[in-house]
Amino acid sequence: MDLAAFFEDEGVAVYCSVGIEALADADRAAVLQFFPAALSVIVFGKEVPVPVYRMPQKEKTREMLRIAESLDSSAVRLTRLLNAEHIPARPVPLYLPVRLVDGRVQGVVRLKQIAAAGGLGKIGKNTVLLTPRFGPRLLLGGVVAAFPIRGREKRAGTSGTPLCTGCGACIRVCPNGAIGPDGVDAFRCRTVRVWVPSPVVPVVKWLLRRQLLLRGIAPLAPLVARTATIRCSLCVTGCPAFQGAAGKGWGAEPVKSSQDPV
Repeated sequence: MDLAAFFEDEGVAVYCSVGIEALADADRAAVLQFFPAALSVIVFGKEVPVPVYRMPQKEKTREMLRIAESLDSSAVRLTRLLNAEHIPARPVPLYLPVRLVDGRVQGVVRLKQIAAAGGLGKIGKNTVLLTPRFGPRLLLGGVVAAFPIRGREKRAGTSGTPLCTGCGACIRVCPNGAIGPDGVDAFRCRTVRVWVPSPVVPVVKWLLRRQLLLRGIAPLAPLVARTATIRCSLCVTGCPAFQGAAGKGWGAEPVKSSQDPV
């Protein structure tokens, strides 16, 4: 399988393929639970351009969903190509199901952590993947496959560039204090709290532990996502690395959207 040619055709900016032996124990276990035949994970991403964060909330949400769904389509196409070559594979779902681990919401496969293991970037304090070229403005898709990696393939790796400096800007700028030393509490995020107010959080956590139920309602997730609005992106726009090397470079002044609530 020529990943380079495939991703060039798909307009994908960065990608990596990682053998499961290179993953942390928790991620390796999660990948094998998701796809028991797994030998590798292919993670790939597309940039969210800086101007998108300056758009009104509904337009910003619509554009981010368009990028995310294009990645999801790429994952489905890659899976079909691998299957055609008699390589079992499974795309990582864009929406549901998800997992609840130690009270934190996670994808069934943690693509950001796997991308970091594959050399695409580092995880910042805001739990977002920071990359040299795009800073924190990269959306990810993924495919888990039953074939071994012969050498690591990647584009736009870290190359020694300092990523998260630990400055804490993302923590200070979060209006609801959702970012802490143990990661992000999704239920305190301003965008999520519109849909999941505090009184119903225990019920939602109970539902998230029922994987069979989540799989049953997963087909409805895209419809719900298209009616949602991203109300706050300050943990991204407030990062000093926001523009990345594609803009003014590391240490540039963060661009704060006038549409983001303070």
